[in-house]
Amino acid sequence: MKSIAIAAALLIPIAAAGLAAQAGGHAVTDPAASLTDLRTMTARFAPADIGADISALPDRERKALARLIEAAKIMDSLFLRQVWAGNDAMAHDLAHRAVRAAGPARAAAHARLHYFLINKGPWSRLDHNKVFVAGAPAKPEGANFYPEGATKDEIERWLDALPADQKAKATGFFTTIRRNTAGSAGLEAFRAVPYSLEYQAELSLAAALLREAAQLTAQPTLQKFLTTRADAFLTDDYYASDVAWMELDASIEPTIGPYEVYEDEWFNFKAAFEAFITVRDDVETQKLQSFASHLQGLENALPIDPRYRNPQLGALAPIRVVNVVFSAGDGNR
Repeated sequence: MKSIAIAAALLIPIAAAGLAAQAGGHAVTDPAASLTDLRTMTARFAPADIGADISALPDRERKALARLIEAAKIMDSLFLRQVWAGNDAMAHDLAHRAVRAAGPARAAAHARLHYFLINKGPWSRLDHNKVFVAGAPAKPEGANFYPEGATKDEIERWLDALPADQKAKATGFFTTIRRNTAGSAGLEAFRAVPYSLEYQAELSLAAALLREAAQLTAQPTLQKFLTTRADAFLTDDYYASDVAWMELDASIEPTIGPYEVYEDEWFNFKAAFEAFITVRDDVETQKLQSFASHLQGLENALPIDPRYRNPQLGALAPIRVVNVVFSAGDGNR
């Protein structure tokens, strides 16, 4: 989606470290994709303008929506970091080349940056993660959730040796695994770092934006979700905000935070940041109420043992239609 890709480009942090250092000496020899290849690969993604009619939203709700979009943009930056430690530096380098290139090289530089932003990295996800930026390493299966240079077996042995309570934290959704100081071995070789510490600066800013949005909105369930989710960003305890999200009944419906674990291809332990900022479509939602009224009946008729059926499904499974205003991170790769 063109508008989202542009927003992501504006949010790429300027990394001081060089590309070679970030790549960790594991660069592959694949040449950069040609302009023709880049255009062919990019053509598989159809640009689409997204948005919603917010004319019915009061002014304060529109301001709350704007704060949520700003918070969602931070999820884009966080996801880039989670995919690969070298993503920030490479994104900066590609953007620099796109600005400085001239002549025939300019089109290729812009196409390469654009495709990088679509894939959130230098690997073509539709082509089995084929490298399309020269100098990029093979896509790390453990993403940036685990120390660069560590092997899956090495991490697994360390995890299995931990006491139960420490292993629960290390294998949790909201921690990264980092290497301790050089020379450390055994249980001291690695440590689990909570997301609230690993991404402290970004999550503190995102939490502040959610709290601003909560103060602006007059919708109680939205206020509750935004406040509890802001707390979760700083404490790594997402239960209360997950419950508040299930109870959300507001004209603005945000989904924001660490959710899916697909990027962690080693263990599927670690959750990646994403955001979907949406506005409810009351007209289309009303059309689906007839379906909602039959959900309990369908549940009661399931051909399974009655003890596995939910006797009070209706209130817990509302059907709503929403229009996406902005998506980011794992929700826009």
